[in-house]
Amino acid sequence: MRKPIPLKQGDKVAIVAPSSPISEHTLGQSVDSIRVLGLEPVVFPSCTMSHGYLSGKDMDRARDINNAFADTHLKGIFCLRGGYGATRILPMLDYEMIRKNPKVFVGYSDITAFHLAFNQICGFTTFHGPMPNTDYSKMDAFSLKSLTNNLFSDKPTGIAENPPNEIIETICPGRAQGRVTGGNLSLLQGTLGSPFEVDTSGKILFIEEVGERPYRLDKALTALALAGKFQDCEGIILGTFAECEEPESQDEQSGSSIASDSLSLAQIFDEVVKPFQKPAILNFRAGHIYPQLTIRMGSMVKLDAASGIVEFK
Repeated sequence: MRKPIPLKQGDKVAIVAPSSPISEHTLGQSVDSIRVLGLEPVVFPSCTMSHGYLSGKDMDRARDINNAFADTHLKGIFCLRGGYGATRILPMLDYEMIRKNPKVFVGYSDITAFHLAFNQICGFTTFHGPMPNTDYSKMDAFSLKSLTNNLFSDKPTGIAENPPNEIIETICPGRAQGRVTGGNLSLLQGTLGSPFEVDTSGKILFIEEVGERPYRLDKALTALALAGKFQDCEGIILGTFAECEEPESQDEQSGSSIASDSLSLAQIFDEVVKPFQKPAILNFRAGHIYPQLTIRMGSMVKLDAASGIVEFK
């Protein structure tokens, strides 16, 4: 697994929007956000496009990804935001060309689709981390340090420390080692059965999610289980599951369930993940929450689940 050349001050980097659109005002903030890192942003056409809930039609978004990798003057690629639409353009990317031009590639959430493709098909590491629409100038010091330590160096970041007062919980003790793969749970489920399906064989599987009800988390985790993903992996890192609790009240007209009728997240992990007896932890602070850790996807990781230690090699 190759590591792209790390960024340095003054490098030109692409800003692309391969998923959902943003406002003109947020785009301006995002451009300034890249400059906060000491980099020179190059805004690609998809950043100013809109096609319903997509930032441009499929071919336009795919073209930006291809062109950003093909341009030798650009040293990195920042995805503007997540949302929806990344999986639609996976068949349109020029993987042979991308394989020959590995670059720093940053994003998370819907961007999980590209992490899987570039790690598995093109053979280089990518970065699961904050995107410029969150405004790096206002980002907390913990998240910004984790991001820059990864982007501006190719040295292993070593033991990943959670933010203060955030304890890593043990689901199943044990030790494991392997390359880290995964990302957003909905995206992992959505690629099952496709050429871009997550390969967990011999790897450490990282999973995070946001805004999904417990029964939907159960469904998605069970889909991974049925597909053999927990059986094949060496260990499991469960990140943050933000806003994933059942609502406290019931809307009688809609017939929605109440919190007391739901399984808790802890019960779901205990019943769906723990039976595989793979070293597994919960509350690794990466995902849809701040402060957050940046992860070099595809890198080697040593996991000591009993002690809650995650070391990037």
